[in-house]
Amino acid sequence: MKNHLFFLVSICIALSISCKNTSEKNKETQQKKPNFIIILVDDMGWGDVGYQGASDMLTPNIDKLALQGAQFSQGYVPCSVCGPSRTSLMSGRYSDKNGIWGNFGKNSKNGYPKEEKMISDYVKQAGYTTGAIGKWHLGYTKEAFKPENRNWDYFYGFYLGGHSYFNAEKSYDFPKSDEWPIQRNKEIVEYTKGDYLTDKINEEAVNFIDKNSDKPFLLYVAYNAVHYPWSVPDKYLKRVDEKRGINLKFRRILAGMTLAIDDGLGAMMDKLKEKKIDDNTVIVFLSDNGSPKGIDGYYRHNFGETAMSSTGGLKGFKGDTYEGGVRVPFLMKWPGKIKPGTTYSNPVVSMDILATITENIGVSTQGSDLDGVNLIPYIQGIKKGRPHDRLYYTYQNDFAIRDGDWKLTWNDSELNENMLTIKEHRETVGPPETIETRLYNLAEDPYEKYNLKEKYPEKAKELQKAYNEWSSRMPLNGKPLFAQPYTRTKKFKKNVK
Repeated sequence: MKNHLFFLVSICIALSISCKNTSEKNKETQQKKPNFIIILVDDMGWGDVGYQGASDMLTPNIDKLALQGAQFSQGYVPCSVCGPSRTSLMSGRYSDKNGIWGNFGKNSKNGYPKEEKMISDYVKQAGYTTGAIGKWHLGYTKEAFKPENRNWDYFYGFYLGGHSYFNAEKSYDFPKSDEWPIQRNKEIVEYTKGDYLTDKINEEAVNFIDKNSDKPFLLYVAYNAVHYPWSVPDKYLKRVDEKRGINLKFRRILAGMTLAIDDGLGAMMDKLKEKKIDDNTVIVFLSDNGSPKGIDGYYRHNFGETAMSSTGGLKGFKGDTYEGGVRVPFLMKWPGKIKPGTTYSNPVVSMDILATITENIGVSTQGSDLDGVNLIPYIQGIKKGRPHDRLYYTYQNDFAIRDGDWKLTWNDSELNENMLTIKEHRETVGPPETIETRLYNLAEDPYEKYNLKEKYPEKAKELQKAYNEWSSRMPLNGKPLFAQPYTRTKKFKKNVK
């Protein structure tokens, strides 16, 4: 009897030790998976960060990140406004495939398609904890569109495209939608009037890292800065003045707003070090589109190169398919995979982020028809050539196609070289046929100064045909998913010159 009892006890102890070892091994395996932080800034121009040569901007942590990983000197988004750009980042696909060419406004009945997977859906398959903080802008009128119902374990932020930096009401009945509630998951936050939203986003991001450092996580931090309404507390302006002394009123405000973001990045990096996971955390930093046209509201214009945001000399602005609208600051730090101080000069696009993450954590995307690719083999030099031989850019009626270094583009901003006000623009009925496409060679002319269409008419025709073939496979928005007046038509496609 004693021998039998001894045998049973021995078995129990052995099983307990085995289970403990297995549990510890599983935990260790989980911890080896890299964490991911995607930082998406709103409306940051190509010339608005220090590492790009903006000596008047105070961005020490962004510049530090640029030295720790790869700078993409030709980093793009496929659409030059908020909603479609976010759709492409989340899906790894052109937003055109979902018929999304414009923003979801407060009256939009639709959102990010329920049947379309998000990056959160993919990483959850690998056991990741997910957090989305800040600006959503992917639909809210149906529960299925909201982040808390899209495989995001934690959400703090607001649903629409813009928000006051200092005030948030407690009801969605409030007439000013840019002061609608801040949510924490499904609950409305008791927001203290006067708190600065960028600071709150920073705090939430650091707290998320602190609480989830013992397991693999994906954290998506989508700032509403440096988007309109341009405003910042005096504490940031004082620091900007001490270091930079900017005389331009709106550039100074923008610098303060950017510094607040930079502080947040620094706090996140410090928390990663404190938790001893900085060498196992990937950080991606980019903007959703380029510099906006306006200052002090949408009816005054950024005529000076750095009156407010800067394109860094690139042509065009937010809303255009010129380089100033679609080429953005874009960084990626990946310890052990990306050599610090790397500058990668071939074109990459925000859609590559999803594919890069999923392929490196062993999650299948088969059947998802991704347009992005895994960038790591290209950055490491294992794969030669370009990640993309051809890229497409769209926004409402504007379009562009890039093939190698050739780019054909059409922009309705050519209605008036001095730029119409948004109000006047919306009163214009459709795109006039007098606007012609323009052809550029970006290797020789990155600032798109010299239209080569007359010199190379056959190249222009070739690119127009290629774009039309691609566009013909996209769903036409007879029932537009966004609250904008323009819709695409087959007739328009045929009439482009």
